[in-house]
Amino acid sequence: MHHIFSLPKLLHAFFWMAFFAVWVLLRIDDYPALEATLWAGLLKVVTLAGAVYFTNYVLIPHLLYRQRYAAFFIAFAALIGGTGWLVIQLLNLVLAPYAAQISQMPNTTWNSQLYDVYIPLFFMVGAITGIQFYIDRLKTQHRLQSALRAGAEQELQYLKAQINPHALFNSLNAVYFLIDKENKQARDMLMQFANLLRYQLYDSNTDAIPIEKETQYVANYIAIQQLRHNEHCEVSFYCDPAIHHFTIAPLLLIPFVENAFKHVSAHVHAPNQVSIALKRIGHYLRLQTYNTRDQRPPLDPKHSGIGLANVRRRLELLYPERHSLQIQETEQDFHVTLDIRVI
Repeated sequence: MHHIFSLPKLLHAFFWMAFFAVWVLLRIDDYPALEATLWAGLLKVVTLAGAVYFTNYVLIPHLLYRQRYAAFFIAFAALIGGTGWLVIQLLNLVLAPYAAQISQMPNTTWNSQLYDVYIPLFFMVGAITGIQFYIDRLKTQHRLQSALRAGAEQELQYLKAQINPHALFNSLNAVYFLIDKENKQARDMLMQFANLLRYQLYDSNTDAIPIEKETQYVANYIAIQQLRHNEHCEVSFYCDPAIHHFTIAPLLLIPFVENAFKHVSAHVHAPNQVSIALKRIGHYLRLQTYNTRDQRPPLDPKHSGIGLANVRRRLELLYPERHSLQIQETEQDFHVTLDIRVI
C-alpha cells in the first residue's frame, strides 16, 4: 500500500485531477451539457496522460537515450497522430447523443482537427516530456556527482593506504627470496598476495578496468583463501572463457567473494563449501557466490555490515537500471546472484 500511494504517484494523480478540473471550467460553455463536458474532459486527460507516460517511459529511455534520434521522432509523430485520431473518434461518440443540440459538430474539417487536437496535443505532450527530460538530467547529474564523490573518497583511502608502496613490494620480494625454493606453495601464495596489493594500489585506481584484470584479481584472492582454509573447506571457482573484451568498475565483484569466505561455516561433521562462478549471459556478466554457514537466524540487512551496503551504493551509482542483485539467505547457506549489463 505504501508503494501504491507513494508521494510521486500522489503528485501525479493530483496534477491530472487539477488539469481535468481546469479544463472543465474553461470549456464548460463549449458543450451542450455538463455530462458531455465531463466525459470530454476525462477523454482529453486520459489520452494526454497515456501519450505522456508512453513517451517518458518507453520512447525516451529506449530510443532517445540510446541516441536513436530518427526512430524517436518518427515514433513520437506517430504517437501524436494516433492519439489525436483516437481523441477525435471518441469525442464524436461522446457528442453523438447531443447531435440535435449542436449546430456544427467539432473537428469535422482538417483545419479544426489540426488546430483543436493535433497541435495542442503536440505542444502539451512535448512540454510535459521536456519537463521530465530536464528532471532526468538533474538526476543523472546528481548520480554523477555522487559517483565522483564516492570515487574521490575511495581514492583518498587508497592514498592513505599507500604508505611507501615501493618499500612494501621490496619487502615482499625480500621475503620471497628468503623462502626455501622447495616450499613452492609458500612462494606462490606470497606472489599472489603481491599481485593483490599491486592491483589494489595501482591497477584499480581508475573508473573502468578490463574484465580480464578483475577476474584475475578474484582468482588470486580465491587461491589464497584455498590455501588458508586448506582441507577444512571445499572451494570451487569457475570463470567462463567467454568473459573478455569489455570493462567493468574495479573492485566491484570482490566484496561478494570476500563475504562468502568471511561467513563460511566451520562445521566439523558436515561439509563447508564456498562456490564462486563468473559467467557471460548475453549482454550481462553474472557473478554467483554460494557458501554454507553456521546455523543461526538470517541477519537483518540493516545490520549486515558496510561491505554489502557500499557495493549496493556503487552499483546504484555506476550501473543504474543496468544491474540486478539477488541475495538468498537461510540458516544453512548464503547465495548471491549479481547481473551487470556490460555491453
